[in-house]
Amino acid sequence: MAGSETARREHFAELLRENRSRLFGFLHAIVRNLADTDDVFQQTTLALWRRFETYDASRSFLAWACGVARLEAATWLRKRSRDRLRFSDDLTRLLIDSFAEIDDREISVRQAALPGCLEKLDEPDRRLIAECYERSTAVAVVAERLGRTAPSVHNTLRRIRRMLFECIERKIAHTAKE
Repeated sequence: MAGSETARREHFAELLRENRSRLFGFLHAIVRNLADTDDVFQQTTLALWRRFETYDASRSFLAWACGVARLEAATWLRKRSRDRLRFSDDLTRLLIDSFAEIDDREISVRQAALPGCLEKLDEPDRRLIAECYERSTAVAVVAERLGRTAPSVHNTLRRIRRMLFECIERKIAHTAKE
């Protein structure tokens, strides 16, 4: 019996390890703050382990995990009285399906290309990205510190994300030609 439990734990750990970044990304899309996402991810991991016996191995682990994560995120949002930020069930299902379809190799290639693309940004753009994403500072706080409006900072972030996306796409296309 102990061997069976050990095998079950190892299987769970392997599935979680394989899908960690996509599950975390899914939660971040809902929660939208890195520190809070980390908290919800920890709660989700515990919930996944508690419910692991209900997981059907013939189906996508990621889709199942995202379903559990959605419930954990909804509970977290409700506790913080931010239900207005909660995605509709249809949109959540669409996100789950989209995350499940992303190939791990594609994610790895994109993650490998990102640092080079970040280096190509102007210094002010790199600082803004670091402030908003690495430190998870609210856009309104960053805008006030910079003497700008929040919509202005949002527009700049949108422009930077577009530039990073295009740079990554070019790097992937260039790598594919080699």
